[in-house]
Amino acid sequence: MKKLSLALLLAVLFISCEHQESGEMQSGELHEEETEGTHEETRSVTLYSKNYEIFTEYGALHQGEPSNFLIHITKLDAEYSAFADGQVKVKLMFNDGDQQETAVPAKVAGIFNLTLTPEKAGDAFLNFIIQSNSGSDILDTEVHVLAKGETDHHVEESSGSYVRYTKEQAWKSRFNVAEVRTDSFAHVIKASGEFLAMPGEKQSVTAKSQGVVLFGSKDLVQGKHVQKGEVLFTLSGEGLANNNIAVQFSEAKTNFEKSKADLERHQRLLTENIISERQFLETQSRYFNDSIRYYSLKETVGTCGMKVRAPMSGYLHELNVSEGAFVSPGNLMATISTNRVILLRADVPQQFYGVLDKVTTTTFRPAYTHKVYTLEELSGRLMARGASVAENNHYLPVYFEVVNDGTLLEGAFAEFFLKTDPEPDRIVIPMTALIEEQGNYFVYVQVSGESYEKRAVAIEATDGIHAAIASGLQPGERIVTEGAMLVKTATSAALPAHNHQH
Repeated sequence: MKKLSLALLLAVLFISCEHQESGEMQSGELHEEETEGTHEETRSVTLYSKNYEIFTEYGALHQGEPSNFLIHITKLDAEYSAFADGQVKVKLMFNDGDQQETAVPAKVAGIFNLTLTPEKAGDAFLNFIIQSNSGSDILDTEVHVLAKGETDHHVEESSGSYVRYTKEQAWKSRFNVAEVRTDSFAHVIKASGEFLAMPGEKQSVTAKSQGVVLFGSKDLVQGKHVQKGEVLFTLSGEGLANNNIAVQFSEAKTNFEKSKADLERHQRLLTENIISERQFLETQSRYFNDSIRYYSLKETVGTCGMKVRAPMSGYLHELNVSEGAFVSPGNLMATISTNRVILLRADVPQQFYGVLDKVTTTTFRPAYTHKVYTLEELSGRLMARGASVAENNHYLPVYFEVVNDGTLLEGAFAEFFLKTDPEPDRIVIPMTALIEEQGNYFVYVQVSGESYEKRAVAIEATDGIHAAIASGLQPGERIVTEGAMLVKTATSAALPAHNHQH
């Protein structure tokens, strides 16, 4: 049995090794096909336009000798996707002439191969011409073509250890890179708070008489949508000796019918001058009172008892009674909320009282989600700033009104980022670019097409969506704004700048 187990184990290991070698061979063949014949003295350059990023690796340029180019082109759109729907040309421009070649698409979308044999030597411009249906972009860099016998004094820049994340990896994942820019950013006050119902958007349903509660439908539960006028409950007086609504309705009907008959009879007697006008007016007044009470009860009382209807359309926010319970006049039975407009209350610490009058807007994150909302996207507005401290929690309340898009839950807690008037010329980056490690924050700075430097930054303030950076970044640098965790988990290696080979 032991010999059999050992044999099976060796067989599994053999198959695994064979499979791994096969996969490596296929990958190697692909990149070998893309870069076959590349000069050993490899250069690399990363260029940017408004629409594209070009990362190119190529052999040193020698007059009369072929140099192979491996060109990666990324569209700088929301997807950071590979460019595969156009043509790429490379033009080598000297003062007294130029030469041009057209790149050939490789098997991997976004990668192009090209061989260029410089006809002249000296300083030149290398132009990359990208043509697509939407237009053309030209990106250029200065190069030097070595004459025959000329010594190459170029030294590739090396800047320590970088994290490698290839273009192929970036194109297949949720990844993006953006240029660091200055922007206006407001002073932020962090506070906690709650979502409340707006006045007028919530109504209570109370009992108008005593009785036993009967539900209007079997699916009457909290959260159900009800229409205005819909019967929610019936208050039955069956079995009650006092204040029986059915008895009251019967008495009201009897009194109404009697006063109506009296009025008709007294009208005839008045025309015959048998009764005085005063007697007629008393009968008429009694009829009016009896008719008001009768028709009032008739609208709400059925054969089973008094009907309790929804005063407005909305959602059943609270259900305060159970079927079969006894209620008295004025007892709260249910609460209906439209849930269309939400009142936001941010509880601000007293230390910020001096700047509270400068608060103009807010962003907020509900406790049940990671999404951060802006006041503007929900058509919101600032309603009021607290002028006194709340008695129960010793905070200054600030109120905002927003239109509920269906994702805000009344009664939920939230984190608020109250903003004052914005200040200009601040380095602002999205929160998605930040990696937190033990209370410290880092970003990944793109130093070349596929090389990234992990750099510590100091955060000055945040509104939950963006962060103002106090130190660690400069305008014009490019950082990973989406997919930073992917770069973090990528293999870190001592990678000299511009020395990556496919």
